Amino acid sequence: MRQWWERTRERPVVAHGFVAFKRYTSRLGPQFAGAITYFSVLSMVPILLFSFALLGLTVTVLRPDLMDVITTTIASALSNNAFPDELSESILSLVVGALQGWSSVGLVSLVAAAYAGSRWAGNLKRAFRVMWSEKFSDAATKRFFLWEQLINLGIFLGLLLAIGFSIGVAWVGQAFSHQVIAWLGWDGIPGISVMFRLTSLLLTFLASWLLFVFLFLVLPNQPVRPKVWLIGTLVGALGVTVLQSVAGLVVGIFSGNATATIFGPMIVLMLVFNLIASITLIVAAWVGTDEVWEAERARELADEAAQAEAVAALAAYAAAEQDDRVAGRRSADRLRDPSEPLPEIGPDSYIRQDYAARGMKVNLGVGWLVGAATGLGLGALIVGGVKDLFRRR
Repeated sequence: MRQWWERTRERPVVAHGFVAFKRYTSRLGPQFAGAITYFSVLSMVPILLFSFALLGLTVTVLRPDLMDVITTTIASALSNNAFPDELSESILSLVVGALQGWSSVGLVSLVAAAYAGSRWAGNLKRAFRVMWSEKFSDAATKRFFLWEQLINLGIFLGLLLAIGFSIGVAWVGQAFSHQVIAWLGWDGIPGISVMFRLTSLLLTFLASWLLFVFLFLVLPNQPVRPKVWLIGTLVGALGVTVLQSVAGLVVGIFSGNATATIFGPMIVLMLVFNLIASITLIVAAWVGTDEVWEAERARELADEAAQAEAVAALAAYAAAEQDDRVAGRRSADRLRDPSEPLPEIGPDSYIRQDYAARGMKVNLGVGWLVGAATGLGLGALIVGGVKDLFRRR
């Protein structure tokens, strides 16, 4: 089993993946993913407020006839849930007042969304470039503050458009395919539901791929090979597609519990945000290590060999010390003869931390004893010299 794992570990695809994951973990990938998740949730609040303001603009200015439809729908929903009349009227008047005050809500939410969105895009760009760049410091290059914020805001708006376009492609494609199946009268064909499900997954994959194409166009700061770039977008889209399918199943499981129905979707949403951020950063690390993973893997093997050599040398040294621990057991010839030479440790070898600490303690103890003895000897010489001086007088 161990030999099989070592052979598998040395395959180029697997070795490249391990090097990429090592870069992801060593460069604070989980922490960056958590920060992206936080700013994603934070940015949703002003975006939802701005969407509500757009709805208010629509029903009060553009299509005022829809206000009656909305109020009727809300009143019906409140009455079906057995709310008291006073509470239902308060909620309805609050919603209507908020829709009518869309201008103030829209202005505040627009400013808040621009600020939170630019911060979110900036953190996403910084984390992405940390994984993508050859050196950690390469991701810290910034432009003039105002210009940098405008660029981050542009990335945020472009990302919103890319997400909307991707969702639109998936939704329209699924609805169109379902309508085509109904037009052709294929509803009763066995296995048509499986085909429809596969079509939905394919369209979801296409939408996710378009999103990753946008990210991989605007976020990187260093060029890579087109083939690796394309593979990275496809792998990221595949991971997000699988994640969306699993998230849909989890939400379906939560729908059976009243408490889980309230908090479950939010928990799943935050988990999905975190996993999407992790997938994006891992793929960025994989693409970024395309030209250096072989050298890094060779360096890891050299370090492992050097550490094994150092451990073997230290073990031989410990064995020699064990043989010669008690000087009284040695013969006179053994004491006069030089001991066997100890194995030399190369300058690039490493010593285990516990062995190094133990050796340091011994060295400190010996140094203290030698220093104390030297100090006592010097003190005795000084005292003797002073006494002789006084005797002569």
